[in-house]
Amino acid sequence: MLACFAAIIAWHLDVVPIWDARIYYSCIEEAVHKPFDLLNFRCFAHPSIAYAFVMGLTQYVAPWTPALLYVVNGVIGVAAIVAFHAIVRRLIPNRPAREYALVAALFGLGPLFVANAIFLTLDYAAAALFVLFTYFLLARRPWAAGLLGAAVAFTKETGGAAVALTTVAFAITFIAKPSMPRRERLARLRAQWPIVAVPVAALVAFLVLVGSSRQFAGWANAYATVGSVTFASRSDAWLNTNLADPSLQAFLADMFVLNCQWLLSLVVVAAIVVRLVRPTAAEAADASAPRLALFAALVVGGLMYITTRYRGFNNARYVLLMSPALIATFYGALVWLVRGAAARFAYLAVCAVLIVASNFRTIDPLSRSIFGTFEFGSHRLLDMPAMTGGLKLDALVYNLEFLQLEYVYADMIRGVRPRPGSVVLMGNAIYFFPPDVDGRRYTLTANPTRAMPLFVARGDIDRDTLAAHVTHDGDLFYYAAFANTDNRELASLRQAYELVDTTHVDRGGYTLDAYAFRFRFR
Repeated sequence: MLACFAAIIAWHLDVVPIWDARIYYSCIEEAVHKPFDLLNFRCFAHPSIAYAFVMGLTQYVAPWTPALLYVVNGVIGVAAIVAFHAIVRRLIPNRPAREYALVAALFGLGPLFVANAIFLTLDYAAAALFVLFTYFLLARRPWAAGLLGAAVAFTKETGGAAVALTTVAFAITFIAKPSMPRRERLARLRAQWPIVAVPVAALVAFLVLVGSSRQFAGWANAYATVGSVTFASRSDAWLNTNLADPSLQAFLADMFVLNCQWLLSLVVVAAIVVRLVRPTAAEAADASAPRLALFAALVVGGLMYITTRYRGFNNARYVLLMSPALIATFYGALVWLVRGAAARFAYLAVCAVLIVASNFRTIDPLSRSIFGTFEFGSHRLLDMPAMTGGLKLDALVYNLEFLQLEYVYADMIRGVRPRPGSVVLMGNAIYFFPPDVDGRRYTLTANPTRAMPLFVARGDIDRDTLAAHVTHDGDLFYYAAFANTDNRELASLRQAYELVDTTHVDRGGYTLDAYAFRFRFR
């Protein structure tokens, strides 16, 4: 399993960051190329200095090399998978090794986790480090847990909230049990003091650093990005739990349905129903079951709240923190419900096969039904923003198929070989996409010093604007009809300009059509 995860990362080391991954990549590169200041690694007001600084160390060695960033993500991911395997063994002991391996595969080879390892975001790192923190928390290693908790908190603010939540849940469930004498409870809590003290000390140091810098814009904005949320919408962000809200429905679908995760959710729901019908079943089966159920309920319920506060876009990576908690809860519920080892292994195997396969194809019929789909050549991808509205950008990073948008563009560029200064038009999804083109090799590049000058714009630009970017009468300009854009402007371009050539790119059934038009000044 670890080898499979590492192989997927290694296979995609040539990926050039796009969409939000591009802005985080740019943040890291800018910090590296400026005089050193730790706060330069605070990307877009997120408390990202722990993760971004570690990523930046690679770029001091080899600037403009995103492959090294994916290697770091791979190392963090492998560590998280190992830690998750250990967490499950600790929480649900004395089970067959093959079951633990399959459960770990559900996490480590889950499409959302794998795809975001190759899509540079804070959410992936926060989720991976959160798993490491949880392992050391459950292993009663307070100093390691405290250090990892600080690292999570200074990767993304939702990670900090998740650390606080899980620490409280751990204390309530495993440390300060209500049945204990008060003195014993206090003594056991004091023994775990580094779990709280280290992140708090890191937060105080951070606030002092921010407060003494030019970046200080009020204490409310020092740690989190609350400044980007208006007062009117802030109350909605904190208080909205309305299940009729489409944005909340979309995130709940991301958590409990997407990529065949409904197979896991069904087992959890079944366990809850049985528990309500037979209140003493848990105690009869396992004396530790009530405590595990309480811990799972506190963590899963809290993470549901934390990860659904920012609902501007249905980017499934926002709920990535929920994934390990859901999978561990699912396995605990499965062990409790299904006593037969053969039946339990069979169900785990079916889940693992379908979820791992979902990395490479959108095969889940329930996800297709809920989100809808759009055509990408002979394949269909989920229309992830359909429930909330918006463009098909980062929301498409729910499995590895989003990478095909970049790969077919790279094939198109090699086939068309536009001249420097050429105009490339596309539909309505121009947001740090398409990537730059290396003018020497006609490959995609993340290094701006090698980028060929191209004018990339929406296809609805007027004739005068187009004329300003065309050098000679009769020069060609291009339109790339990406599958994730509306491409409505293509019809008007066909009417207004001479179509010279059409290039059809087909990469394993994922297609891109590029149209070459001739511009005349007269």
